[in-house]
Amino acid sequence: MNDGSDLPVTATQTSTQILETLIKLEGAGLTTVAETLGRSKSSVHNHLETLTGLGFVVKDDYEYRVSLRFLQIGSYARSQYPMYRAGVGEVVQLSTAAGCSAGLAVLENGELICLHHRLGPDTETPVVSAGDRLPLHCTAPGKAILAAVSESKREELLAGYTFDAGTDQSQSSRAELDAELRTVTSRGIAVDREEWHPERRGMAAAVADPAGDIQGAIYLLTDPATLSGKRFQQDLPGLVISAVTQIQNSLRES
Repeated sequence: MNDGSDLPVTATQTSTQILETLIKLEGAGLTTVAETLGRSKSSVHNHLETLTGLGFVVKDDYEYRVSLRFLQIGSYARSQYPMYRAGVGEVVQLSTAAGCSAGLAVLENGELICLHHRLGPDTETPVVSAGDRLPLHCTAPGKAILAAVSESKREELLAGYTFDAGTDQSQSSRAELDAELRTVTSRGIAVDREEWHPERRGMAAAVADPAGDIQGAIYLLTDPATLSGKRFQQDLPGLVISAVTQIQNSLRES
């Protein structure tokens, strides 16, 4: 992602940083936001009041938080992805059949984004939500997509990539990742063995459109006990591949 240092409109950049700070802090007062960003209170106040006036921020007493205006924007943005329209129903079916959380992930501007996540009966606290940015190298959907895209696209995605996310179980170098991706290609299924999040394992497969272009991946996310034994080797991979087939059929018919 661009750090913003070379962008032409600094005011827009500042407003965006303020919004991201409000999200990170789950709402905050003027002083906290200004101190977090290292900016003057007067400057931050002007941005906050403008964002409030435009309906992007809500002020409760002395605390600001992002408004539901973003729900409308996010819902529209998500609906523009054929992967979402074709796959949201399959996520429900996959989650129900597997008894665990499931979701869709896509690439946007070179980043892996959770497009949709359905919490399964196996967990009460989600570790991922729609809109979250996920690492490519240590998540099942990330590895599924990397293994499925063209070599040139893979090189583009991994150019300057840093392996600083994940747990001690994740790959720490390009060579390790390449070896893993060869296994993913041969199996058609990518697996995350607590590489991204402790006590969470994932399984995913890439989804292609009728032209053969990779649209994203559908995934399962559950506890280590679920992704083990015969269930891990046969049952769950079959469910994921079946979901991929259904989504690709829907993309073909749309």
